[in-house]
Amino acid sequence: MNNIDLKGIFLGGFLGLLGVVVIAVISVFIKILLFGSQPYDAPYTTEELIILFLACISSYFWSGFIISKISRKGKLLNPLIVSSIMLVLAFFPAREVPVWYILLSGFLAPPFFYYGARCHLKRLIRLSSKGAVKGTA
Repeated sequence: MNNIDLKGIFLGGFLGLLGVVVIAVISVFIKILLFGSQPYDAPYTTEELIILFLACISSYFWSGFIISKISRKGKLLNPLIVSSIMLVLAFFPAREVPVWYILLSGFLAPPFFYYGARCHLKRLIRLSSKGAVKGTA
């Protein structure tokens, strides 16, 4: 419990959610430009699912990065806690999607949250070795 930072989880989760909204708007805009608009009840095509999957991966990476950046303690643990929540929530989609999409978006959440957090830590180590960051590790 000493390594969990609630401020990092909640504030980082909120900022991660803002990033997810931006990524979702961009991916929907790209989807509409490429395929046109369809009614809400229409099933996804494979190409649309691939665009959504790429947006999903980038939002996982962003969320892991920002949660690790905001956290004072648990810079790797906090993103993994949030990613385990995302893993469970991926199995309850809002619309009808294929099983392969649910499984991939669910089980790839922890690795991409981890890679985002690790990217922040590598950046932090690189900056601290140059002397740009003081008192942070």
